[in-house]
Amino acid sequence: MKKEKKNKKLDVKEVKDSKKETKKKNLIEEKKAGPVTKKEKPATQNDVQPDLAVDHAAVKKLMIDSAVLYQNILVLPQTFAINGVSYSLYPSELKALDMIGQFSGINLTQLANKLSISKSAISKCTSKLLEKQLIEKEKSSVNVREVVFTLTPNGQSIFDQLGSVNSDLFEPFNKSFEELSPQEINDLHRMFLIFQSSLTEIINRV
Repeated sequence: MKKEKKNKKLDVKEVKDSKKETKKKNLIEEKKAGPVTKKEKPATQNDVQPDLAVDHAAVKKLMIDSAVLYQNILVLPQTFAINGVSYSLYPSELKALDMIGQFSGINLTQLANKLSISKSAISKCTSKLLEKQLIEKEKSSVNVREVVFTLTPNGQSIFDQLGSVNSDLFEPFNKSFEELSPQEINDLHRMFLIFQSSLTEIINRV
């Protein structure tokens, strides 16, 4: 009986010694292999980082800032290179040139009415276009006291490019917009309908 107990104690001791030896070997191997980096959980598409979390105020500010940026872009001058000459034209000048191209022989009053601006404002635009030699004026064949406007060859060249001006200007925006999924487009459409309705209500109150 005593021998059996003694044998059991020896067996337990051998098992413990074996575990210690195994642990010691593992520690040696870990030291040789270097520090083990902890595996991080892969980020999923729905994970939102704390620094990217936004609230209503942040979204509203982003919308307003984007609207201001858009308005600032619309008033930027556009540059055209025609026959080695560079022309920088502001939106008001482009609108006047575009209207003269569409209605050759238009007079100052007609031009002002079509653009819904004052005669003094359109007079400034036409003066700049005349100075840049993009339009020319001549007496009307109908009324000799009236002056009408037509495009010069360089003005005609710019007029022919006007169709692609906005698409080229907003190419980065259009490209990012095209990358949106149909669901994202639908969500944006729904949200902007709500915003438009709210803004219209504010306008109607004034």
